[in-house]
Amino acid sequence: MTGKSTQWISVSTVVLWAIFTAITIFYPASPFARPATFLAIAMLTAFGLVHGSRRFGFKRAIGLFVIAVVISNIFENLSISTGFPFGYYVHTPASGPKIFQVPIIVGLIFFSLCYIAWTLATMLLGDPARPGDRRFIIGVPIVASFIVVGWDICSDPIGATIGRQWLYAHGGAYFGVPVSNYTGWYICTWSIFQAFSIYLARTPVSNRPVNTSYWYEAAAFWGVMSLQYPMLLLANPETMVVRDTGGWAWRSGDILQGAVIMSIYTMLAAAIT
Repeated sequence: MTGKSTQWISVSTVVLWAIFTAITIFYPASPFARPATFLAIAMLTAFGLVHGSRRFGFKRAIGLFVIAVVISNIFENLSISTGFPFGYYVHTPASGPKIFQVPIIVGLIFFSLCYIAWTLATMLLGDPARPGDRRFIIGVPIVASFIVVGWDICSDPIGATIGRQWLYAHGGAYFGVPVSNYTGWYICTWSIFQAFSIYLARTPVSNRPVNTSYWYEAAAFWGVMSLQYPMLLLANPETMVVRDTGGWAWRSGDILQGAVIMSIYTMLAAAIT
């Protein structure tokens, strides 16, 4: 990769981060507004592909994209039909057009989250000296899955109750979300990460050298994602009562405050570690 190409990719990632940040700050109600939500997801997806190609090469960035989309759709369709692993639930029209029973944006979300979490986990454990490093092949998927679930703990209660973007058959103990959902998220994302780590090990092409800014860009993106929840709470100070599908009543303010607390001690913590 030439110096000009590297510079172009670096500038592109900063632009994508800036657009996503602007959505977070100036349109904090984006989880409830479809156009802003879809634009934010588009920025996340583009960031994963562009930023990933800087270190992995575009082919392997696409490899993660395909792995994430295929595995997440398999698990989502399986759970909607059988209740495993997330629990019984359905996606509502608020999440946009679907392929089978799963909205198109779901695969994009899984890819975006998994790419950034993979990068953060690599920062925490250290870049491997060789592609076949067993510590890297086994360790990064375990750590990265915990990072992604931290995001889901913040997001799912909002989407399941206030946003009504997905509905669980019987509600759940955590602001309308069943515990099985978080077990399912760990299983699903671990499967994506493990498949990607094996893919990298079987395609032993040396990672391209990157400077420190590469790692900071991913951390900054995750950090801004964590700020969505405080901004959302500030934009929605009035509390209303919402009910989950199990009939339990929850206060929207409590749900949002819970998301703020979790975003600080899971997402933001991962971003600054």
